[in-house]
Order: sequence, then C-alpha cells, then structure tokens
Amino acid sequence: MEFEDREKELKFRSTEGGSIEPVLSYLFKGGLIFESLLKYLYPKKDNGINDCKTLCDIFKTTNFKSDFISGLSSSAKSLQEIVGGISGNDLKTSFETTSKLRNTTGHNLVWDDVFNDANNFKLLFEQQVNAILFLVNKKFF
Repeated sequence: MEFEDREKELKFRSTEGGSIEPVLSYLFKGGLIFESLLKYLYPKKDNGINDCKTLCDIFKTTNFKSDFISGLSSSAKSLQEIVGGISGNDLKTSFETTSKLRNTTGHNLVWDDVFNDANNFKLLFEQQVNAILFLVNKKFF
C-alpha cells in the first residue's frame, strides 16, 4: 500500500543521495509477510518435531519442495547482487529475490544504494508481490 510513497521519496532525494532506510524497511516488511505465510504453511521440519525457524529450513522441507521448487538461495552479499539476479518474473526468481531481500535488509541498514535508479525499487517490489501471489495462488486457491 505504501509503494507509491516510497517511490516518491526516492525520486525526491538530493543528487547526493539520501537515506535508503524507508525503502529497506518497506522491502523488509514484504519479505517478512512472505516468510510469515511460509512459516504458517510449513511450520515443521521433515522430522515433524522441530519448528522451521528460517527460510532455509522451510525451503529444505519435503512438503515445500513438493509444492514449489528445490535449490532456492536465500542470502546475498549486496543489494546489487539481488537486483542483478532478477532474470524474469518466474517463481524461482521471485522466491529467491524476496528471500534475499528479507535476509539482507533484516540484518543491516547500511547497504549499497541501488536506488539511484528508481526502477530497481519497482523491480524488487514486483518480485515480492509475485512471490506472495505465487504462494497464495498455490496454497489458498
């Protein structure tokens, strides 16, 4: 719901840049929504005893792999790496982008500023929306 506000903030930044915290927080929340849905749908590891505490735990479960895909990555060393990894609007790309954003933005507010190009924010946002919709479509419809 706040996408347009965050997009405007990026466009109004000075030529010297500015804080990317509002954008990072916004993208983190999108990743957290995705992770929360996954934890609701896949609460236990394959042993049935231990809870899935991380996205990697969920991605390794037989049920998740049966429903979606295996071999997903959920970590990145930079925002540029995340943006550079976007190769389409497919499930794998959207799940990996969203997972990497959740894990990257959740641990630090000091990251490379890929938002000098506001299209990067839109691209990341669209991947998060795709990931949530892929998940909702498969599990709730």
